[in-house]
Amino acid sequence: MAITYNELVALVRTWSNRDEEVVSDAIIKDGLKYAADKAYRSLRVPPLENVAVYEKTLLESATTATSGVNPSKTEIQLPYDLVEFIQIKEVDTSGAAIRVFNEKLDVRTFNDPSAEKYSTNNYWTRERNVVYLTPGFGFSNQGSDANSMELYYYRRLPALNAVYSVTVLNYNAGFLTTTGAGSGVANSKQLYFNSNTGTTAYATQSAAQAANPAGTVTATYYIGIATPNWLRDENQRVLLFGALAEVFAYVQDDDQAAKYLAMFKNEIAELNDEDAKRNASGGNLQINFNGRGLI
Repeated sequence: MAITYNELVALVRTWSNRDEEVVSDAIIKDGLKYAADKAYRSLRVPPLENVAVYEKTLLESATTATSGVNPSKTEIQLPYDLVEFIQIKEVDTSGAAIRVFNEKLDVRTFNDPSAEKYSTNNYWTRERNVVYLTPGFGFSNQGSDANSMELYYYRRLPALNAVYSVTVLNYNAGFLTTTGAGSGVANSKQLYFNSNTGTTAYATQSAAQAANPAGTVTATYYIGIATPNWLRDENQRVLLFGALAEVFAYVQDDDQAAKYLAMFKNEIAELNDEDAKRNASGGNLQINFNGRGLI
């Protein structure tokens, strides 16, 4: 059952049985944030999966050609919300995979042209917030068909109290509300309307006036509604137990802190086990392993 962020804060307070003088709302909010941070480290479930697509023009500018003993190389920036890699692949215009970068190297081996390697194609490594791929984009056997790269990964979700930004696009999508909005309200912003263009929203007063100079321009304050969050909306117990572990650690009740930490870990383990069973069902499961010369 979906609940709001404020309802989640109130739920943690009810379970903690501590009033505002002992545990402030700020402490509870910190506990919820810490619980979410810990959950992302361990949870590996479909709602946390995401795909970042790198388009052809960007990839071509980020690719260096073969030089001497060094093969071609493509450099891509990591998504800000990445937690763990699942797959990197190059695809054609129809979305079909041309190749998958199955060989992951440590950064020293990747950069050392004389280092022994057990394959000649499709290596990758990471350095800070950059991924390096070789041979680079478009340098495979089907390189002329290469259209984009896809990075499939586990991600962090937006903040538990995140709301949509006040933009024309979000207004058109129905993600904004006037309820509670107004001058001085956090995240509140005006959109502009021309009386002769109906309910069409504009980001600036000048844009609204330019749409029909004869019309009268009015402004209305909006705020964004809460963005979806799988943990907050569908798995409150993970956040509840994790936040309670943090709250009781704060009030130095070690027994209660340990109890709720164990419950928090158990919730995560159950969700991961459920997904593991789901992945293994429906057919024969095949996984390939590369011993890298050790087998």
